[in-house]
Parts: sequence; structure tokens; C-alpha cells
Amino acid sequence: MKFAFSSFANQNHIMKQILLFAILFIGIAITKSLQAQRSGFGFHMTANEYIGDLNGNSYNLYKFKNFKAGGAISLQQYLNPSFNLVEWGGYNRVQHYRSVADIAGNPFPFNSVDADFFNFNVLLKYKFNNGYLFSENTAFAPFLIGGLGVTHIKSNVYIGPQNSGRTKLDGQTKPSLIGGAGLFFRFNDIVGIEAASMFNRPFYDEWDGKKKGGNDIYLQHSLGLVFSIKKPADTDKDGVSDKKDNCPNTPTGVTVDVNGCPVDTDGDGVADYMDKCPQETGLRNLAGCPDKDKDGIADKDDKCPTIPGLAKFDGCPDSDGDGVEDSKDKCPRTPGGADVDKKGCPLDSDGDKVPDYLDKCPNTKAGAAVDAAGCPTDDDGDGVLNAVDKCPNTPGPETNNGCPVVKEEAKKRLNFATRGIYFETGKSVLKPESYPKLDEIVSIINEYPDYNLRLGGHTDNVGKDAKNMILSQVRVDAVKTYLVNKGVPDNRLEATGYGKTKPIATNKTAIGRAQNRRVEMELFLK
Repeated sequence: MKFAFSSFANQNHIMKQILLFAILFIGIAITKSLQAQRSGFGFHMTANEYIGDLNGNSYNLYKFKNFKAGGAISLQQYLNPSFNLVEWGGYNRVQHYRSVADIAGNPFPFNSVDADFFNFNVLLKYKFNNGYLFSENTAFAPFLIGGLGVTHIKSNVYIGPQNSGRTKLDGQTKPSLIGGAGLFFRFNDIVGIEAASMFNRPFYDEWDGKKKGGNDIYLQHSLGLVFSIKKPADTDKDGVSDKKDNCPNTPTGVTVDVNGCPVDTDGDGVADYMDKCPQETGLRNLAGCPDKDKDGIADKDDKCPTIPGLAKFDGCPDSDGDGVEDSKDKCPRTPGGADVDKKGCPLDSDGDKVPDYLDKCPNTKAGAAVDAAGCPTDDDGDGVLNAVDKCPNTPGPETNNGCPVVKEEAKKRLNFATRGIYFETGKSVLKPESYPKLDEIVSIINEYPDYNLRLGGHTDNVGKDAKNMILSQVRVDAVKTYLVNKGVPDNRLEATGYGKTKPIATNKTAIGRAQNRRVEMELFLK
């Protein structure tokens, strides 16, 4: 008797420890669930099927011959798209009942068990709606579930005819192994219904009154409502929920006021975390810093904070706009646009005492007498000032800009000479009979050193346009090369090929085509 009492006291102590542990764990789980962004709790009805020694370990799935209802509560924490952590506490009643008649004909339980299970389980749920198999937002979400638990077992056992009678087994607290599968159907973001079947295997074989070396199990079916627990959304994680947050997109780590908006100490409309001058009222475009002289440069960066200036001079002025700040400018009133030296004074490249910005002849020879425009008065003595004389070293009438007029005789000679330029057929090679005419052209050019010569190459319409264009260019280039080789400066010659684009006669006749194959020349002033 003493032994039985001691055993009962020891079991009672273990039960209290288990219950205290369960209460503590559930309390922690509830706290974590409330803190989690995505968690839930559920209320479940349960029904159980016995699978053990008394029925030959047979599986009579979903027949519920000896139906006894139970119940459970669960807490679920979201770990990642694939897994939830589940804490499950429940009461399950498992019954396997058979009866026979005694001698008097009265029914008598035969090899039956009626057990109560108080369990607390920690489970891991694998969700198929993890974004890999099904979408996370799908309405139907199958899952697998499994884990470990602690079970306190109380049972009444009715043993067969050899040991007829009732035996009460009480106070067994054992670990258990759980595994199963289920389906969750989401009604909306708040509530859904969950159905599951889980095998529960306590590590104790004698709860059904028989011991044959294998632990008996029971299959628990559950159906329940699962409610989501959502912490108020706080998108920017500033401690103010989105519903109350007037600034829901504040950067992480920024100090905010009760309305969730960044603190603005100086009230200038620029939040402190962006304000480079948080203690001074300033301007938005200057990161919250003041600008006393309103030159667009913050006072903290302005070396001349009371005088409007330029950024390239750190806020100091350049009154005449010559690129030299006033503090270094020896000529602070130079007209705009004038080229100046390092001291800010106008340049006078030729030293004629006429600043370059006024000097129309900035390269006048040293010592030469100049006019107010800085140009020699009239070097060629033709009555046309050098400032407007296009040929300042060759006398010419004012009507021709101070340049000599090309004589009609020279024009005729030039025109006649161009008619005697011949090329080998289809080539750019000059024929020798062209040389005298080209030499005549050289002499004409030399007679008018202030003039340039414009050469134009032309073809008839025989052949492809692109080929004619190339041919006209290489031929006129050949003429230019000949003239250069005869001493005519290259910069006095302009050679352009026009192909067939500028005919002077019809291309329908041989005579017309011959006239179109030509090199034209024209003297023009620089």
C-alpha cells in the first residue's frame, strides 16, 4: 500500500510539472503569436480511432464505430513560405468496445478499452502552398504535419473471460510521436477551416491493458476553424501602424513623431534625417540650410554669404562676368564677353593699345599705326581701310571690297583653258595634251593672288550614278593635284565632284554628252 501511494504521488508530481511546462510554453507561444506578423489560433473538434492489440492492429479508417468527441486548441506561427510551427493542446477520448453475455445473459465488456488522453504537442507543418507547388494565396492548401508531444493517459480496461473485470489505469505521462496530413481551406484573410488526420503513438503499450511488445496508436481526426492573428501593418517599421501613419514610407531607422512622420526640429519642411542644418530654418532645395544672399549657395558653403555670387567661386561675385572673381580682378568693370588675363584685364595680343575685344585686327604688326578698330589704316593705299579691305595688300576698288577686279581677258583665258582638259576614257588620268592648258591656268591664278580657284568635275549620264560621282571627284582631284604640283597653294583650291547632277547639254546625243564631261573653274575672293 505504501508503494502504491508513493507511485501515485510521484505520478502526480510529474503531471504537475508537465502541466506547468505546457502552460508556460503556451504562454510564450501566445506572446510570440501576437508579435508575429502572420500567425493564427484554432479551435478543433476531434474524433479518434483505436488501432492496437485489442483489434489486431487493424485500420478501420473513418468508420467511427465507437465515436467519442474531443477537442483541441492550436497556435500557429509562420516561419517561412514552407513551414509553420504549431503548438497543439487537446483532449482525446479513445474507445474500443466489444461485449459478450455472461451466464445470466447480461452484456459484459470483452477486451475493451475506454481511454482519455490529455496531450500537448509541438508540431512542424509543411505547406504545399509555398510558392513552389501551389501559390501562397491559393484557397485550398494541403499540408503534412508531424512532431513530438507529451500525453497524460487515463484509461479503463475490460479484460476477457479468463480475467474478467475492470481495471483502471491512471496517471501515466508519456512522450508521443505524431504524424499526419490535412487540408486547409481559406475563406478570407481572417478565417479558414482545417481538416486533418494524425497518427498518435504514445511510448506506452499497456494503456489498452495488453502488452505485446509494440506501442498501440490511435488515429485522431480533427475539424476546426483557424483564425489569423495579424499585427497592425507597419510598412516602414517605425512603430506607428499604417492606419495611423501619415508618412507610411519613412526610411528605416528614422526618428518619427506620433503621426509616423520624420521629425523636423527647425520646422522648415525638411526632415532632420535629410536636413544638413537641422537647427536652422532653411530651404528645401538646399537640404534645409539658409541662404542669406539668395544666390542658391547655402551659407555654410558660401565664402561671401551676404553678397550674391557664383558656385564656382564658392558664393563670391564676379561683377563683370569675365571669369575672375572680384577679389582678384584688377579690372572689375571689363565689358561682358571680353577675353581677359589672369588679373581680369582685357587682352591686347598685338600690343597696339586696342583691347582684343575692340581690335578688329588683333594681329597687327608691332609699331604699325592703327585706327580706332586696331587695324592699319590702309596698307595697300587703295583707299579702303584694312578693317574692311578683303585684299589689304593688293590695291583694288572699294566696289570690289578693296580687291583687284578680274579682267575679262583673264576670264576668257580661264574658260578657254578648261576646254582643253582631257582624261583617258573612264579614268582620272590626265592626257598630256591637257598640260599646256593647265599651265595657263596656273599663270592666271598667280596673277590674282587674292583669289581662290573653285573647280567642279562633271560627267554624262552613262554608267551608274555612284560610279559617275566617284569618277567626277577623282578627275577634279587630279586637276587640283597638278596645280598644286605647279606651286599653287592647296588652300587656294576647292575641288568638288558633281557626277551627272549638273548637265549643261542633253545626254541623248554624243555631242551633248561630250559637253557634259567637263571641268569648270571659277575665281572667287577669300
